[in-house]
Amino acid sequence: MSVYDLDIKGMRKTFQKFNKTLYGKTIFFLAYIIPFFLLMIALVTTIVGIAQDCSIIMGRASTLFVAFGATFVLANIYFYSEIRKFCEHESKKK
Repeated sequence: MSVYDLDIKGMRKTFQKFNKTLYGKTIFFLAYIIPFFLLMIALVTTIVGIAQDCSIIMGRASTLFVAFGATFVLANIYFYSEIRKFCEHESKKK
């Protein structure tokens, strides 16, 4: 089974099988914890910047949103590469 041969239903089943494993849960946590915290910090910084009407804080919030976007893309790349490895491992087991 190759990731490139799967349709939408096959990908969903693969994600479910991967997420049921301890390794899958760990990879998901490690991949998305940093983007999650950056998003939360950016949202709080934005709310504080709006409440205090401060452009310096808003500038920092926009930087945090850019950092969130970059880390989210990197997290997706990492997570999907692990999904691909999982599919290769599953195909070897059969």
